[in-house]
Amino acid sequence: MELILGVPDEKEKYSYSKDEEDLTESWHYDNLDLSLGFDEEDDWRLVTIAITSTEYNFKGFSPIGLTKDELKNKLDTIGINDLEFEDWSSIESPSHELLSSDSLGINFWFDENRLSEVQWGPLFIDDETINWPEINKN
Repeated sequence: MELILGVPDEKEKYSYSKDEEDLTESWHYDNLDLSLGFDEEDDWRLVTIAITSTEYNFKGFSPIGLTKDELKNKLDTIGINDLEFEDWSSIESPSHELLSSDSLGINFWFDENRLSEVQWGPLFIDDETINWPEINKN
């Protein structure tokens, strides 16, 4: 990845659990408003891509900054309607909400009813198995 994007502005390693065997490493590219995540349990393969800039397009439109209703309408127009809503509000982030689509492996994060981040991950065969793309070695 560094050969394509260069050295990230920041690299951080952390674990989502108490188990030190499931580390994640995030690379942050500030000038691109881009973050990439690599998981130890998946042999350090790329498992998440997150964007926060209006410069990025998704299916022909720039989603960052849209309200939940605006995004739902745009997604419905292009046939994406398997959205699930979760309220992730906390004291630190009182209006943090998530719309997600399992069929696309995508999360739409909202703060104050505006889309602040789009996060892609791999598609899954079942709850535990990632559907990794085939690599053509020819």
